[in-house]
Amino acid sequence: MSLQLPGWAAPLLEDLGYWWTNADESKLGQAGAMVVDAEPLLDAVRDLGRVAATEVWNGNAGDGINAFQTAWNADDAPDVVLSDATTGMLAVGAGLFISGAIVLALKIHVVVQLASLATAMIRAIAAAGLTLGSSLLQIPVFKEITGRLIGLLIALAAIPLTD
Repeated sequence: MSLQLPGWAAPLLEDLGYWWTNADESKLGQAGAMVVDAEPLLDAVRDLGRVAATEVWNGNAGDGINAFQTAWNADDAPDVVLSDATTGMLAVGAGLFISGAIVLALKIHVVVQLASLATAMIRAIAAAGLTLGSSLLQIPVFKEITGRLIGLLIALAAIPLTD
């Protein structure tokens, strides 16, 4: 289950010019687990292929068999490709886990910023009587600061991990 935005926060977030993400951090984690769990199956397929190929050139002879063995041991052979694919699957699974964690952290930080903004707005409204309404002038400033902080959080979450 993904983190949902409280009902009071959605209009506030939209007023700041942002929309709540539809990304589901739990589904990203589940997808990562599925990919990582499937990796041993690909290893098994590779190992079965390796055993079958070895039986072919151990039990047979000829130019065709020699060509098959040469092709099987090449850099772009199925054995090598499947080994690379299993490594890639683990990397993709880890990437999905990391993406889920980033989405969750971003959502938590956005909710914290919105709660802070809501609190500041309530305080400004509560003080409006004592300040003859001048405390209400703080609300646009608070909204601007919060909007910039949320923009910064989104920018930080989108920084590429490479380079």
